[in-house]
Amino acid sequence: MSNRGYFVSNPLVPEKSNKKNAVGFPPPLLGDAPMRLPVLAETADWLALEKPAGVGLRAYPWDSELDLDAALNMQLQAGKPELVRRGATLFGSIYYLDPAISGVAVFAKNRDALADLRNRFGSGECTFRFQFVAAGQPVGGASELRSDAPLLPHNVKPKMIPSTAKGKKAFTEFRRIAESPKGWALWEAKVDFFRPHQVRAHAAVLAIPVLGDTLYGGAEVPTQRELHPKKQRSGLNLPAFHGLALHLAEVALISGDPEATIVCEPPKHLRLLLRRMGLANIEHSTLNGES
Repeated sequence: MSNRGYFVSNPLVPEKSNKKNAVGFPPPLLGDAPMRLPVLAETADWLALEKPAGVGLRAYPWDSELDLDAALNMQLQAGKPELVRRGATLFGSIYYLDPAISGVAVFAKNRDALADLRNRFGSGECTFRFQFVAAGQPVGGASELRSDAPLLPHNVKPKMIPSTAKGKKAFTEFRRIAESPKGWALWEAKVDFFRPHQVRAHAAVLAIPVLGDTLYGGAEVPTQRELHPKKQRSGLNLPAFHGLALHLAEVALISGDPEATIVCEPPKHLRLLLRRMGLANIEHSTLNGES
């Protein structure tokens, strides 16, 4: 077990709790700077990495970001030792995750595992728990919500829209974990299968759009001054962070089985944001196994 994540089972390749257990990506694979992504868990069949926001998981028509699928396979084909020794014949992501979302990224390491895990995902046999910050309250102030709005890609904008006529089935459960006196709230979204932007679109349908997600009507990220009204130093008019306050915190590869669960703590900037907002620690529900 490491301080970043865990796999509660007997992985065939046990995770090492040190900073060296990471996969490196030299430029320009994931941008202009080198990057090392921590390994959350690993077996003979799959590898779970901590994906930062701003990095794609696999290619999608909406995305321009470089993706991990391609970067991993390029390095594997080039014979990079730290990938070759993991016994992979390929790397294939199990699901699509928006580049703007941080969290658990799972890759199959061979064709049989890829087919099996993608079938589990497509059949709704996995469970995913996202956590996000929203400003304001849903209509009626409910703390538990659900949306089954069918979703359809917009014909112009890179977003999903509800459509009962042509949309595809989608279902998301929401639970408010904590709220602050200033109106911010920490929510959990649980899905067994998800489409691109599903959590973002369904949160917007329920009037709790993700903080920073202006594409779906989310409030802009507060400035440093709004979070620290008593401080007067320069730079406080800048946003507290850039991006979405949305994180994939937990993936259960077999739904309901705690022995096949991978957990990833949120990135530092999001943990800091929550503390400054006066919200409960984002790990409170997911990392402690509460539901």
